[in-house]
Amino acid sequence: MEVNIFGEGAVGYKNIVKSSSSQDFFLYKKYKNYAVCTVADGHSMDVFKYSHIGSYLACQSVFEILKTYKLNEDIEKGEQNFICDLKNKKVQNDIKNKWRDLVYREFYKRNYKVYKLDYMLFGTTLSFVIFLKEYIVFFNLGDSSILIKEDKDYVNLFKNNNFKFVNSLALYNCEEKMQYSILKMNKDFKLVISTDGFINSFETYYKLKSELDRTFQILEKDIFSNRYLRNIYKKHLSNISKYGSKDDISIIYIYN
Repeated sequence: MEVNIFGEGAVGYKNIVKSSSSQDFFLYKKYKNYAVCTVADGHSMDVFKYSHIGSYLACQSVFEILKTYKLNEDIEKGEQNFICDLKNKKVQNDIKNKWRDLVYREFYKRNYKVYKLDYMLFGTTLSFVIFLKEYIVFFNLGDSSILIKEDKDYVNLFKNNNFKFVNSLALYNCEEKMQYSILKMNKDFKLVISTDGFINSFETYYKLKSELDRTFQILEKDIFSNRYLRNIYKKHLSNISKYGSKDDISIIYIYN
């Protein structure tokens, strides 16, 4: 799969102060016929005790579901079946059920069966991008962002459908809030998928755009600049959080 991917994350300043770990998780992988990028943002209130685990399991659930489509064996058939199931809401239900299954197993590894599982303990958002042969599939649940560069500007692919509360995999009817979009594979593209801690760190769109443009420019410049960026970017994100949102950050840059 001809696509370049760079991802990094940082513990939010508010969690550093509390000596807590990040509630975010990101995971990406390139296969022979496709590529997957996922980010998840575990809810940060104390009631969401295991949200850092919930975000990890959310990303894992995407990879588990994709295995069933055997995309590396027959990309054309797998792509067709996956998109059909996405349009029919099967993928959405499968992701919800897979996540709940993984959470169930994780909870009862830690607790006796007499304890009742509350999925809210593991509450998290989930966003992902899948690169197939003919199409790019985008998915969002919650308040993370998927930005596409069109001409000189970045466009947020999904409108905010969070109201009083952030949409969460922990909600029983979460599939009703899941958003998706399918675009034809483009020859040239630049995409960013990030948790809200990154976007919320910038006071203006201009400052956000400058940050994204500068990062893409370094990634594409040469191997030495690329390597340098990868070495210092976690610290850079920590500073963005410290002087911005104070929140955890996970971000993935995708380009070709």
